[in-house]
Amino acid sequence: WQYLVKLGNGGGRIKQRIDWQYLGKFGFDLGKGSWSVRVKEKFPQGLAPNTSFDLEVYLDEQWPEVEAEKDVCKRKQHSKQNPEALLGAHRDFGPISTGHVRQTMRPHVWYFAISDCNHTLGDTHYVLIAEFTALNPGGSQFSVEMQWAPSANLLTLLGCTAFLGLFWQKSAAFRRSTGSLHPVIWTLLAVLLTQYAAQCLHTGHLAVYRSNGTGSMTMEVLSEVFFIACQVIQTSLLILIASGYTLLQSKLGDLDVVLPICFLVAILHIALAVLDRSQVESSTKFTDHDGYKGYAFCGLRLVLYVWFLWAGHSTAASGGMRLRSFMKKFRVAASLYFLSYPIMFMVVQLVAPYLRKPIMEVGLMGAQVGSNVWLTFLFLSRGAFFEVSSLSASPLPGGSPTRFFK
Repeated sequence: WQYLVKLGNGGGRIKQRIDWQYLGKFGFDLGKGSWSVRVKEKFPQGLAPNTSFDLEVYLDEQWPEVEAEKDVCKRKQHSKQNPEALLGAHRDFGPISTGHVRQTMRPHVWYFAISDCNHTLGDTHYVLIAEFTALNPGGSQFSVEMQWAPSANLLTLLGCTAFLGLFWQKSAAFRRSTGSLHPVIWTLLAVLLTQYAAQCLHTGHLAVYRSNGTGSMTMEVLSEVFFIACQVIQTSLLILIASGYTLLQSKLGDLDVVLPICFLVAILHIALAVLDRSQVESSTKFTDHDGYKGYAFCGLRLVLYVWFLWAGHSTAASGGMRLRSFMKKFRVAASLYFLSYPIMFMVVQLVAPYLRKPIMEVGLMGAQVGSNVWLTFLFLSRGAFFEVSSLSASPLPGGSPTRFFK
């Protein structure tokens, strides 16, 4: 990874001196891991070759004490390693500073910082580029919380491929028996295809990451956008059904309000995700859902859940006994999907940092896949939903006029 480092007298109207800057972190697994850092001058030019800076390496167990220390130049006393980083000539990278860490009891997250407490830079503000590389035992460039990701995502992609084939077969059989496919089935297909695109892009990003240690930012951002889109489409579909779509003909006109609101929710989700990607590396961020983004997503999901419950209660009250029975089961199953994100977000705060990402990602993917399977069998079988909804209506000439096909 490459980081911008700003040291010396700060720029702008307030000339606050910057003597210390956090670089990044890496989770090392059991065994002997290695790391390396090299730096070069970006702006302005004028530093002599071999100008030195201090690198500081901290164990996760001491990191809270480091952050609590207000005098940044006293943080060095908690550092486990203190090598030098030297500038190269003519704005080139200097020699590589290397180090090793050995884990014997459990994995640990190690934090890296660079400092100029000797005031080598004088009264000038300098911008440097620091290139940081870390390798786990065996040469893996994945941090310990990410080592499971390549194989798990590949298996997920294969599973999604197989499930798409199953969905196609069940859809074809359902179409042969009813004469057509209802719009809710096409909407679910859009969810599956969007998720499949997201999974393909994320698996590709991890394949690139394996080789270069940084991955493809384009593929990763597009993957997150597609994954958010599939969740919003699925959430909107659940709210539409709870609002009476396919269930109550008298409420179809009210659904014109639902779709624009869901579209705005999708835009807000995507904007939050893109904005989060543009933020600098944070020592407190261990998953893609930490910080304001995670709390915002939790808030949005809970607001949508309240909307879903209110709409479902209203629809159940407007129908007969069979519809009320169906809505009771539908609300319980859909609640598991709506609450999956808030529950996982709170649970991962209780575990070790290097366990948060795998627990969060596996939990969210399990909720999404489980919801896909549930909706597939709900829509493509002649069960309770088929009986109370317009899926049992025939759009063909001579079909029953007592139902509405919408």
